[in-house]
Amino acid sequence: MATLVLTVVGGIVGGPVGAALGAAIGQQADAAIFKPKGREGPRLADLKVQASTYGQQIPKLFGTMRVAGSVIWATDLIERRNKRGGGKGRPSTTEYSYAVSLAVALSSRPVGAIRRIWADGNLLRGSSGSFQERCIFRFYGGSEDQPVDPLIASAVGMASASAFRGLSYAVFEELELGAFGNRIPSLTFEVEADAGAVDAGVVGDALLGEAGRCGGRWPIAGYAASGERVREALGPLFEIDGTRLVSDPAGWRLAPAEILPLPSAFSDFCEAGRVLAPSDCTERRRAPLSALPGTIRLRHYEPERDYQLGQQSAAVAGGGMREERIDLPAVLPAGSARALARKLAAAATDGRETLIWAGDLAALALPVGGLVVLADGGAWRVAARTMRDRGVTIELRRFQPASTEAIAADPGLPVASPDWPDAEASVRLFDLPNIGVAAATAPRLVVAAAASNDGWRGADLWFQPEAGAEPIAIGAARPAAALGVLDAALAVGGTLVFDRSRALTVTLVNPSMTLESVDDRALLAGANRAMIGDELLQFGIAEMIGPATWRLSHLLRGRGGTAAAAQAAGAPFVLLDDPALLPIPDDLARFAEGGGAILQWASRSGADVDDVAVPAARQALRPLAPVHGVIRPDGAGGAELRWVRRTRTDAGWRDHVDVPLGESREAWRIEAEPAAAGVGPWETASPSLAIDAVTWGALAPDSVFSIRQVGDFALSEPLHLPLTG
Repeated sequence: MATLVLTVVGGIVGGPVGAALGAAIGQQADAAIFKPKGREGPRLADLKVQASTYGQQIPKLFGTMRVAGSVIWATDLIERRNKRGGGKGRPSTTEYSYAVSLAVALSSRPVGAIRRIWADGNLLRGSSGSFQERCIFRFYGGSEDQPVDPLIASAVGMASASAFRGLSYAVFEELELGAFGNRIPSLTFEVEADAGAVDAGVVGDALLGEAGRCGGRWPIAGYAASGERVREALGPLFEIDGTRLVSDPAGWRLAPAEILPLPSAFSDFCEAGRVLAPSDCTERRRAPLSALPGTIRLRHYEPERDYQLGQQSAAVAGGGMREERIDLPAVLPAGSARALARKLAAAATDGRETLIWAGDLAALALPVGGLVVLADGGAWRVAARTMRDRGVTIELRRFQPASTEAIAADPGLPVASPDWPDAEASVRLFDLPNIGVAAATAPRLVVAAAASNDGWRGADLWFQPEAGAEPIAIGAARPAAALGVLDAALAVGGTLVFDRSRALTVTLVNPSMTLESVDDRALLAGANRAMIGDELLQFGIAEMIGPATWRLSHLLRGRGGTAAAAQAAGAPFVLLDDPALLPIPDDLARFAEGGGAILQWASRSGADVDDVAVPAARQALRPLAPVHGVIRPDGAGGAELRWVRRTRTDAGWRDHVDVPLGESREAWRIEAEPAAAGVGPWETASPSLAIDAVTWGALAPDSVFSIRQVGDFALSEPLHLPLTG
């Protein structure tokens, strides 16, 4: 169109000369506007974005590399509801979670295995094979006899389901999406198509379907071949190898000059009796050094940085100011990439010098692409040959091979997700005393979870009120700061003063967990509270004596009204100051009083469900045992028993101030042990009991009074007051 318009305009303005100029300009404009779309081979960016476009080309993978793949099948989002709470006039909470099932195509060439998997750049599956989010995973290698995936068949019907034979793909069944904003994440896969490194020869023979047609020199760890033609797919690899077409009477092949047979003498390709003379070289050309690039910059995928982009550069000796960037969509270690960049920089002068020789018909035996040696000893590559009037013109280009040995190089600072090994998880349930300011109306049960390393994502929890009942989801427990076990037995301790004579040793589940020492002021303010078995204690000094092993001393025993009893080795330990502890809701904790409740848990990286028995103990509901019991004679043959009340809502001590009751009423139960006929038990509403002379005389000399407070939900532990002593 521009050609026609500018020709007419030029003719009007400048006559025939103007018309010619207008036509020339119009042709250039039409060529720029209507030129056909160029063809593209593989690029670095092609391997980073997950796609689901119809007609999207699926590459052929070689070696081991990281690819995004194409979504070839997916379900709608799967919605799950979980309703919690709502008892006794409180509003209920409904939580929603989502999952999806999908299939992702990876390679149109069979592959061997899938290693790691990333979701939104973070590891979804590590080298151990475990997933960070719950799902069912299947992989099909791309064989010609692979079966139909059962999930796809159940969704679309066996008659409509494809086995995708010849295509390797991965299937995720009900992949949890909560960690990805309830959307399908961008997935990338580390795919092992071949056990070792490959080269251009392996890739070329596979794409051409003919063994021995291609040769390769430079090893690459992985490559994704794509493009509309084989030439486009092989172009990047042939460029780094300096691959040329070699044609001789035995046939043709593609190979770099370094792996060709040894050079032949140029004089061997002359008719008998003819001697080459300097005059047979009809032309000599040499490109200026300024025409060469000054720097070769090679970009590639770096395996030591989780296949992120890497870059190595090399200077061209005598080159100009121009920088030449080569994007190689292949996986190369840093040392190999640096050596390749130097090789390409040294090879930039290859072919800079050209000779044109006049030969005879015997020169037709020269292999195009092969090497020859001239009389001066220089090696030259046969670039072309042309036959004219019984003579043959041969074009030779200087061959200057470069070193191909790997060089030490720094791949750069990795920006990678930590790849943790499988963690050994531990989930414990603790029955706490009432350590709050308000009186508990249900058992205080907390769940502590941890694992052997920081890669564990926590556990999902369910509470089963009784055997056979429907489990109720109660949330997720994240790794606790300090969960472990008691290494050696702990003896009985006192509850009134600091215990400086004893120490305990605990081993934490995770070696990265730490404990800290505190001063007495912080200790008396409630710092470093820990449960060991069913005892609440505090520690002032924490010393690390080995990996994950700590010695705790300067103890306060029997806190919160718990008993400073002996604890056996292996008793569970947890630091209560950690906010990661998950409390069991009161409406569910009340079921624990019956003794048949079960806590179920499953790691977020697995599907196996484990059970933890919920203890029937209910320390938070039990009043504290009374203290300071005394027996005073009344002077009439009887006696008066007195004691001091404590409260579960305030475990501290207040001089000359009565502590809060913590119950709806004050009531006491007193029994004599051993029991005597007609003697007790007694009940009183105050912390004292008067016994007359007759009853006192009926008691055995070794009798002991057992005094308990009657709480709203339970009896306190007894205060034992002997008759004599």
